Amino acid sequence: MLALIIVCIVATWLLCASVCIGAGGLLLRGLGFSFSALDAFWTGVALITGVLQVYHFFRAIDLGAVFLLAGLGVGGWIWNRAALLQKWRERENAGLAATLMLMAAGIIAFRCAALGEHYDTGLYGAQAVRWFITYPLVPGLGNLLAQLGFNSSVFLWFAALNQGPWRSLVHHLFDGFIIAALFATILPGGLRVLRAERPFPIDWFCTLLFVPATIWATTSKIVGTNTDLPTGVVCVVAAAFLFRALGGESSQQGTSASDARPIDLVIAMALFSLAATFKISSAVFALLGWGVAVTKLWSLRRGTASGKRQIVWAVILSAAIVLPWVGRGLVLTGYPFFPSTALAIPVDWKVPALETQQQADFARSFARVPDLTYEYAHGWKWLRPWFRQLVREREGFLIPLFFALAGGGAGIIRRRRQNRDSLPQWLWMLAPVLGGLIFWFLEAPAMRFGEPVMWTAGATMGTFAAVHFLNTPGRIRLALAGLLLLTAWAAHPRLFWGSYFRPSVGVRTFLRLPTAKWTPHQTSSGLTVNVPVETNQCWDAPLPCSPYFRGTLRLREPGKVERGFASGESSTVVK
Repeated sequence: MLALIIVCIVATWLLCASVCIGAGGLLLRGLGFSFSALDAFWTGVALITGVLQVYHFFRAIDLGAVFLLAGLGVGGWIWNRAALLQKWRERENAGLAATLMLMAAGIIAFRCAALGEHYDTGLYGAQAVRWFITYPLVPGLGNLLAQLGFNSSVFLWFAALNQGPWRSLVHHLFDGFIIAALFATILPGGLRVLRAERPFPIDWFCTLLFVPATIWATTSKIVGTNTDLPTGVVCVVAAAFLFRALGGESSQQGTSASDARPIDLVIAMALFSLAATFKISSAVFALLGWGVAVTKLWSLRRGTASGKRQIVWAVILSAAIVLPWVGRGLVLTGYPFFPSTALAIPVDWKVPALETQQQADFARSFARVPDLTYEYAHGWKWLRPWFRQLVREREGFLIPLFFALAGGGAGIIRRRRQNRDSLPQWLWMLAPVLGGLIFWFLEAPAMRFGEPVMWTAGATMGTFAAVHFLNTPGRIRLALAGLLLLTAWAAHPRLFWGSYFRPSVGVRTFLRLPTAKWTPHQTSSGLTVNVPVETNQCWDAPLPCSPYFRGTLRLREPGKVERGFASGESSTVVK
C-alpha cells in the first residue's frame, strides 16, 4: 500500500508540473522567448499564484479554479509542445537526468506519506486552507486569529490542490512538490560537475544547493502546510536564475549566453516577487534581488524596442503577483504588510493597531529565542542564547558559513597574487544577501527565516572558491565526496533513520491530520467561536476556530460569515 501511496503522490506532482509548464510556456512564448521546460515551470508557478490570488477575491478556491488552471496548461502545451520536446531532445544525458529525478521524487514522496504533525499546520495552516476553499477572501480574518492575517499565498496552492480525491489530504502534496522541483532545477548542474568537464559557475552554485535540498526533503516539516520550505525553495531558485544571468551562462544546449540572460532575469524577477508573497520575512532579500535583476535587464535590453517591451512586461508580471497580494493583506487585516501597521486603511475590519503591534513584537521575540520571556528577548540580552542556538545549526548556518569563508579565502589569495582580472558579475548576488541578512537579524532572526539568504551567500562564495581551486577532475571529485560527507553530517547520522524515514515505513493508508477537541464559546455579540481544548491547535475543528478567544469579536453583518469579522475597535463600515 505504501508503494501505491508513493505512486499517487508522484503522479499528482507530474500532473501539476505539466500544468505549470503549460501555463508558463504561454507567457514566455507570448514574450518572444525561447525557453526550456524548467523555465516554463517556474514561470508557471509564479503565474498560477497570481491567478489564484485574483480568483480568490471573487470565489472560493474550488474546482472552477482548477479547471481554469488546467485550461491554461493545456493551451500552453498545444502551443509549445514541439518546441519543448525539441529542447528536451537537445539536452545532454536527458534519460539519466529523468531517471535520477524520478528516483529523487520517489524518495521525497516516501517522506511525504508520513503523519503530519507540523505545529503551525495545526495552529493556523489547516484552518487557512479550509477558509480558502469555503469562502471567497474574508475581510478581517486576522481579527479571528492573527496568524491568518500573515497573508501567505502558499495556502492558495494547498487550497487548489485540496480538491477531489485529495480533499483533506493535501498536506502530503505541495511542500514535497516544490522541493522535488528544486531537485529538478539543480540536478543538471550537478551532473555537469560530476563529469568534471570544466563546469560553469552556475553548475557549482546548483551543486552546493544539494545540501539544503536534501535536508529540506527529509525533514518532518515537509508533511503539513509549511510556508517556510516553499519560501526557501523559491528564494534559492530565484537566486540561481539571477546568478546564471549575471554569469552570462546558458543551461541549454544550442542556446547562446546572450539569449539566455534576459529570460533568466525575467524569471528571477517573477520568483523574487513570488517569494515575498509566500512569506513577508523574505521581502527585503526579494526586493533587493529583484532590483539587481531589473537593473541588469535594463542594461541589456534598453537599446531595442523589443527589449524595452520585454522589460515592461517583466515589471507587469511582477506587479501582477505582488499587487493582488497587497490587496489581499488589506482585506485580511486592513494592513498591506501585516503585522506592520504601516499604510493602514480606515475600514471596520481593520485589526486594532495595538493588537497588530503586539503581534509584531511577539513574532520578533519568538524568532529571537522562543524559550525566553517576552521582556528578556528585547534589548540585547537575547544575543548570547540566540548565538548558542545558531552555532548548533549545521545545515542552516555552519555549512554555508564554511562555503562563504572558503570564498573569502579565494578572494584573499587572488588579491595576493595580484590578479587584476575583473571580479565576476555574479558577486553582485552579495548585495541582496547583505540587505537580507541585516533585515533578518534585526526583525526575525529565526534560522528558518534566514536559511535561503544564508545559502545564497554560501553557494555564491562557495562557487567563487570552486572556480579558483577546483580546476582538475581529481580535485572536483574530491570536493564532491566532501560535499556528500557534509550533507551526511548535516543530517545528524545518528538520528537519520529514526527521525527522517522511520515515520513513513509503517504507513498503509493516506493519513489525515490529527483531530482536535474543542468547545464553543460565545462573544458579546453572540458569535460562536470554537476554541481548542488542551492545546492551541485547531486542526480540523469547525470554522470559525481560534485558540485565542476574544470577547469583542463580531461579524460585520450578523449571520454572514463571508462578510468578515471586526474587533472591538472599529471605523466606518465598508459595504
